[in-house]
Amino acid sequence: MSRHSDPTGALLIGIIGGLTVFYKGFRRFREYKVLSDTPRINIRSVPMGFVHLQGNAESPNPLTSPVTHTPCCFYRVEIQRWKQENRGGSWQHFCTDTSTHQFYLSDGTGRILINARDAEFDLPQTAERSIDSDSPSSLVTSAGASDNDLLKYVNSARMHSIGGAFTHWMEKRIDKQIEHHSGSIDPQKQQGILAFKEILHGFNDADGATFPRAAIEKMLTASGPLADPEKEAHRQQALARLHAGEGLEQIVSMQSNFQSTPTTGRFRLRESLILPGQQYFVSGTCVENPEQDSSDRNMIVKGEHEPTFLISSKPDAQVITSGIRGNALKMVFGGAAVALLCLAFLLVHLHLF
Repeated sequence: MSRHSDPTGALLIGIIGGLTVFYKGFRRFREYKVLSDTPRINIRSVPMGFVHLQGNAESPNPLTSPVTHTPCCFYRVEIQRWKQENRGGSWQHFCTDTSTHQFYLSDGTGRILINARDAEFDLPQTAERSIDSDSPSSLVTSAGASDNDLLKYVNSARMHSIGGAFTHWMEKRIDKQIEHHSGSIDPQKQQGILAFKEILHGFNDADGATFPRAAIEKMLTASGPLADPEKEAHRQQALARLHAGEGLEQIVSMQSNFQSTPTTGRFRLRESLILPGQQYFVSGTCVENPEQDSSDRNMIVKGEHEPTFLISSKPDAQVITSGIRGNALKMVFGGAAVALLCLAFLLVHLHLF
């Protein structure tokens, strides 16, 4: 048997892959148990820790979804790109764009802020559009945006998803620093750190047309006065230029020019929405809101110790029975079968069995 036909490497990869799926299946099954064993409670009685809530979505400032132009509390658009190959082609993942806005869940006893970042969504697909830069349409139909507008949106969505990943990474580092130095951070410095987080979100705003001027001013103000006279002079100059609006027009113009440039290629966009007034089920971790200036003391997020964070439009029993449990069992038994089968072939190939 030639070296090039030796299946040892492929069998080892199969064993590792099967064990990985097996392990992820157990984690998925644990998520199912957590959801099934956690009772639903009223928002007014929400304690700290993992909770299971049911209520209607609300937003004081509704968003407009990019594909169908529907007023919503939250949107998620999965974008696929057609990749041409020798014998046809296939749709491949290009990026996923989500709104950076938070929304509320209300059940009549109260309402609570939902920070949907890192959540797992079980939402119905509200629209699907296919566009091609070789034959775009400039007409706005009842389906929402025109093809030309969607080609521009794909361009900005790609940058928005990259910016969102960088923002999330920076926020994780900032939060770890705050937690590590808990109780020893100067309040003024902490205000500057929170302002920096606002700047990250401002530059990564969903519509790309805002400039986080107030956050930059807050950060520059919180960082002074500096002991070094030269650095303090630079800080004062930066504040003066910010107040005068110098450079802001150029930055906003660059953002606008980039977003007005359509991309090229063939794309498929699938949109899912959280609609105002509709009922949703949220399973996540209740924590204190780190934004000290916010009137919302608590919010629901993905927990550090309990990673389960699910936002669904389906009733509890339907989510647990038909979704998570079934996927978990398939992953557990499927992963185990693949790993054992590859191990058996490997033992036979090595003449050890």
